Amino acid sequence: MTVRCRRGVRERAPGWVGALAVLAMLAGCGAPEYTYVTNSADRTYLRIPHSWQPIDERALGEAIGLDPAEHGEQSGFWLEGYDADAAPSPDHLLGQHSPAPAVFIGVRDVPELARGQISLDLLRDLFRPVSAAAREEAELNPMSPFSGFSLISDEVLTPGDGLRGVHVVYKYRISGGPSQVFDQIAYVNDDASKLYMFYVRCSTECYDQRKQEIANVVSSFTVRETA
Repeated sequence: MTVRCRRGVRERAPGWVGALAVLAMLAGCGAPEYTYVTNSADRTYLRIPHSWQPIDERALGEAIGLDPAEHGEQSGFWLEGYDADAAPSPDHLLGQHSPAPAVFIGVRDVPELARGQISLDLLRDLFRPVSAAAREEAELNPMSPFSGFSLISDEVLTPGDGLRGVHVVYKYRISGGPSQVFDQIAYVNDDASKLYMFYVRCSTECYDQRKQEIANVVSSFTVRETA
């Protein structure tokens, strides 16, 4: 429920009721509703509920397998993670199970020699095998941790501003764990020099219970390639 701050309280209520109402409104107005995650250099923005807490950046980078010197706005790989769980962890982004929504956002420079290889299917497969070819390859790999794939939606995005991308929503089981839902967006710019990456995930039950909250986060992911 949204509380609007007002300058006065109705006179009809007893004084102590009015005082309590004022205190309640002040408390509500004092707490920010959202955290705005921004990379101004690459004009990338995300809005998340203020209660979602940051995942330690160094721990996230190590979990992905990055050297600490390999990420940050000056290194060509900027990334951040946030977690709605009371104990934020990279494992909720990358591991078997996320009991509450967890979100990843990143921007990465693409080496010049690799730019011709960026396709829409590569964008689908940035984090997990989603395209038909990638899933077929994963199924042939006895060491693959992925099972129980189900595609919920797959949309090609052409927002302008020199960008193209995909928005895919799908289910997977990771290492035999409970079913997880992944809501993922990935963009590449016109010359394929930058990848803009985002996804939010949680268990199927969590996704069903918090669908509107998650949808609000997804719809807030914004990239502006041109100033």
